[in-house]
Amino acid sequence: MSRFVVLLVVVAVLGCTRNIPVPDVKASAAEAHVARGRYLANNAMSCVVCHSRRDWTKFGGPVVEGSEFGGSGDIPVVEGWTSKMHFGAQNLTPQHLADWSDGEIVRATLLGQSKDTHGLFPYMPYRTWRDAVPLEDATDIVAYLRTLSPIAQDAPERDLPIPTFVLNRLPEPRELKASAPKPSDPGYGAYVTARARCVECHTEDDRRGNYTAPLFSGGREFAVPPPGKGFVRSSNLTPDPDTGLGGMTREAFVARFKAMTLEAARASTVGDDGYNSVMAWWAYSGLTEEDLGAVFDYLKSLPPVKNNVEKWSLTSKEAK
Repeated sequence: MSRFVVLLVVVAVLGCTRNIPVPDVKASAAEAHVARGRYLANNAMSCVVCHSRRDWTKFGGPVVEGSEFGGSGDIPVVEGWTSKMHFGAQNLTPQHLADWSDGEIVRATLLGQSKDTHGLFPYMPYRTWRDAVPLEDATDIVAYLRTLSPIAQDAPERDLPIPTFVLNRLPEPRELKASAPKPSDPGYGAYVTARARCVECHTEDDRRGNYTAPLFSGGREFAVPPPGKGFVRSSNLTPDPDTGLGGMTREAFVARFKAMTLEAARASTVGDDGYNSVMAWWAYSGLTEEDLGAVFDYLKSLPPVKNNVEKWSLTSKEAK
């Protein structure tokens, strides 16, 4: 067999899209399911953060009123990607999802495969969610999204220096969990923390989805969007007493989030020094005290890692 034929065979195999079955689900229009989906989409899983435009003249970049779930191209700005990297979050209102089945939306959310079976860029956190978030959560989110008013907004420009066959191989079939653990269950804290995907921002990585430091030890760098300046880095969430959460109480942890409401964010301004946070405090402030407490308890159970993070600077740590 010639090298050319071998190359064609390899490319063909790599290019094959995995056939991921569409979950057999039907979203309920009952108010209890819509309300739970609202909580998950706006707070607990914070879909609204990426899929809406954010006002970066305010602390934490609160969502621009009226743009909720209409899609956004903010992600490359926050990540500090080059002009050759165009990627955004899709419109999740019925303007875009009207012809998607409930199962297709769930498959995209938890397994990373779109309606037309192409693989989603893994900034969509399906690799975190697929082993932790159950079908009932994603289905309730669908129930909520179905109630939104359509927003007529074009999809963000998509131009990625990643071959299509690579993206199409990232989604993997999974046997998804049916239901979420209860607050009294031992695994509830780990579930709530994975659902909020804290690990992704609070762990350094190589920008290709591979973690390069102990989980939750902080230090991942983000560009501060204009009019802010510089680079901000995530906090160490391990219970190290000197550089992490070791000295913080559960009550103080909960109170800090509860103070960072959407109203407070919209009333704030970015200072002349240019400091801002890319963390959407305003979304997570809507978590219940029970869920915030469960996150804290889980983080306190982790092995402590000493990592003294420089929170913000005008220059990237990569340039130092």
